[in-house]
Amino acid sequence: MNFRHFVLTVVALTCNAFVHANPGQPGTLDAFWNTGGTLPGKAVTAIGTGGDVAVAAALQPDGKVVLAGNCATATSNTFCLLRYKTDGTLDPDFNGSGKVVTALPNVNNKLAAMALQADGKIVVAGSSCLADFAAHFCAIRYNANGTLDLTFSGIGIATTVITPQATLAEIATSVAVQPDGKIVLAGYCNVSAGINFCAVRFNANGTLDSTFNGVGSVTTVIATGSLANAIALQRDGKIVLAGFCSAGSFSAFCAVRYNDNGTLDTSFNGSGKVSTPIGVDSALTRAAALQADGKLVLVGDCATTQIFTMCAIRHTTSGALDTTFNSIGVLRLVGGLNDRAKAVAIQPDGKLVMAGVCTNPSTDELCARRLNSDGSHDATFNGGGSVNMAPGAFAGEAANAVLLQPDGKIVIAGACANGSTLDFCALRFEGGPFGYQNCKPDIDGDGFVTATTDVLILARVALGMTGSTVLTGVNLPAAASRNTWPLIRDYLVTQCGFSLP
Repeated sequence: MNFRHFVLTVVALTCNAFVHANPGQPGTLDAFWNTGGTLPGKAVTAIGTGGDVAVAAALQPDGKVVLAGNCATATSNTFCLLRYKTDGTLDPDFNGSGKVVTALPNVNNKLAAMALQADGKIVVAGSSCLADFAAHFCAIRYNANGTLDLTFSGIGIATTVITPQATLAEIATSVAVQPDGKIVLAGYCNVSAGINFCAVRFNANGTLDSTFNGVGSVTTVIATGSLANAIALQRDGKIVLAGFCSAGSFSAFCAVRYNDNGTLDTSFNGSGKVSTPIGVDSALTRAAALQADGKLVLVGDCATTQIFTMCAIRHTTSGALDTTFNSIGVLRLVGGLNDRAKAVAIQPDGKLVMAGVCTNPSTDELCARRLNSDGSHDATFNGGGSVNMAPGAFAGEAANAVLLQPDGKIVIAGACANGSTLDFCALRFEGGPFGYQNCKPDIDGDGFVTATTDVLILARVALGMTGSTVLTGVNLPAAASRNTWPLIRDYLVTQCGFSLP
């Protein structure tokens, strides 16, 4: 067998082992998810005694789905998690019941985001947490089995005060875990000069990382009022925060890009900051995602005389609007009277999946939209590019998170009506097969395919090896853009369709 034949054989065998097309119509509920429920394809779970709202979701390498959010009682609000097995039923291996309710001394806790570490541990981010922290950034880390990880800051909880005015609100809205294990929280700080973007970076043990802007945190002024709602990590280590900021009498989509050390990256729009008004209406960024080519997608909603519609913009890597997206880089979707995009995910074939809440005509309902890479509606998705779920009997339903499985199925999570209140819910839709156009045998990303790096890595993965041992003894070249297992695993999963732990 010659070298070229060996490379193609390894790629074909490995891809065929993990990728398959779905038989269902894209955009329809997957009948194999929670088949015993009142509506196959939809899982609804009560956790607390009051209203429960899932605001974040994560897909484990084994296919299990973790939801995180807030559980309310008559007197308090606290952090809650649950885990579904691959069939949409609760996983009893997670804290013995499939659910976790974290008792916290503060009554106004607010979980906002979640991220998974490479070792399976779960990091959630939000505000308050401890009794002496009225409204400040906090992170909690759980072991993979749902118990608190006491190696994190000694108690499983890390908090910090960013601004000198400790009584003013500091709200964490998003979280991401770097390949080196460091944890970045992003949000906004209410300082004397106004509300600004803020970010904090913790070491893997929960202590502040002083290499990040010298103090472990950074505050950035964009306008008189700026709120960060999303974070995205580039493959080169740069950190992107996205949200909305004041633009005169209205608000605009805006983003900031930092170097790994927390300083502004001036190669991004010349200043490290970019602000994009959409007409003369208010525009609010609620989620962000990076494409495989490095382009930045921001989604949210735009208001016209109190009528909200889903909106999206796409920036090039330099921060300019990408005119290959809807010809002007900006897209406003025509919908109902009150439509908001709260989450976005980008498929390996470049299609965008947006999820959120739609009002039709007056009741909130979960909804999703799928766009082609150029911003046009994907007609293969439910026959027109959109899907709206029939609302329950209780107002307030919304999709807050979207996940893409390697097999193409789409999980949308949020809050669903269950009697007279809201509960955690997750719906799984058929997505159809992904087109993995970006999968190439150049696994380390140096521009070449060699037997001692790329082929060896693929062979080890095909034999079932995972983790850092895949790279043991492999001398990656200096030009390799994927030089750690997390980066290589991310490439194989998102671009080649592999299912890897």
